[in-house]
Amino acid sequence: MSVPPAGGAGAPPGWLGHARAHHVTCTSTSDLALAAARAGAAHGTVITAGAQTAGRGRLGRAWASPPGASVYLSAVIRAARPLAELAPLTLAIGVGVVDAARAAGVAATLKWPNDVLVGARKLAGVLCEVAGDGCVVAGIGVNVNAGRDAWPAEVAARATSLALELGHPVDLARFTDQLLAAVEPWIDRFLAGGVPAIAAAWEARMTPGLRLRVERGAAQGAVTGTALGLERDGALRLRGDDGVIHRVVAGDVALADPPAQARADR
Repeated sequence: MSVPPAGGAGAPPGWLGHARAHHVTCTSTSDLALAAARAGAAHGTVITAGAQTAGRGRLGRAWASPPGASVYLSAVIRAARPLAELAPLTLAIGVGVVDAARAAGVAATLKWPNDVLVGARKLAGVLCEVAGDGCVVAGIGVNVNAGRDAWPAEVAARATSLALELGHPVDLARFTDQLLAAVEPWIDRFLAGGVPAIAAAWEARMTPGLRLRVERGAAQGAVTGTALGLERDGALRLRGDDGVIHRVVAGDVALADPPAQARADR
């Protein structure tokens, strides 16, 4: 069932969100946006939901989507670029998500390639999926008013929300509008100039001194080290514990040394 989106008092959307559809419940906003994109939906079309029954994150992981608590949003992005060049769009969107969270009063940072953290806890995630030639769907999930009792125990141990960090609820409609307004210019910059146009901003927002463990498959094995920044194509530059600088283009990326509080909560 589709209903008009609730109006917020935040910054009005530009091209991102000029067309919006809201669903009380759906399997995944990205499923709907992918179908809409393949049917010809315009650049900047946004689909939101109050709850998802099959939300997903990177590497096919489930994204917990309790009803009425958070932003579940997917946008159709069209660009005259080869699909291979659009993969780092995730990084640009992450910059905007951090900016929106910080504007709300939360000290968010970035973890390569698609997570937004507060300390060691995950606040938000971004997932881009191919919809066709020159078209991707960007899914954004932000935990806004969810409490720990809203998530399964394994998620609650490593997640947080704006409300948990601030100590009070956040106007969901207003924040959604502010999120779209914050993300839009970073997509524009990326589409105009690629990774070099957003790399400095991404690195300025990355979690300082973040230690990661990257599982790269049986052939390459795992590497643990400290994130240094981005390569020109959006790959992660990681200084391994062996002192070698590694170029990470894919793999399962996890925190190597969660802070004591996060370990205690598990």
